[in-house]
Amino acid sequence: MTPDEWKTGMQNEASSVNDREWAMETKLAAERFGWRSAGVAAAVFAALGVGVVLLTQFLWQHDAPDGLWLGVMVLSGVVGALLGMRRAGPLEAGAGALAFLPGAWLGVVALQAALGDAAPRDPRVADQGVTMLAVIAACAAGSVQSWAAVRRSRTV
Repeated sequence: MTPDEWKTGMQNEASSVNDREWAMETKLAAERFGWRSAGVAAAVFAALGVGVVLLTQFLWQHDAPDGLWLGVMVLSGVVGALLGMRRAGPLEAGAGALAFLPGAWLGVVALQAALGDAAPRDPRVADQGVTMLAVIAACAAGSVQSWAAVRRSRTV
């Protein structure tokens, strides 16, 4: 069952019941489905941000490799595609990718608490680069969902 089918089924069920309170709770539950996917995507991308800061601190203390940001963008596409396979929509994947920067800052703050003066002062990630990650993740999730819809239509 796709998320749209589930949402439509929940709304149909809510409209066919005389209990107003139960119908309202069912309609609200149908609308919350996208938020759960966005929360999962945000947690994954925040963990990716923390991971980049930790890798930069412990593996490349002085100079990060030139391809680090390219690798982060590719990984963002992979994560977006995986989220799309788990039926997270493009909007949820893109919104979740915006958590990369707060996750990176969380990694910096945690390192500052643990290491003191030896910790980095910033995550060394361009703020505007996060919007690029959001677009990449949204496109990847949408592409996977479109591909899955085409594949389902051919088998039916």
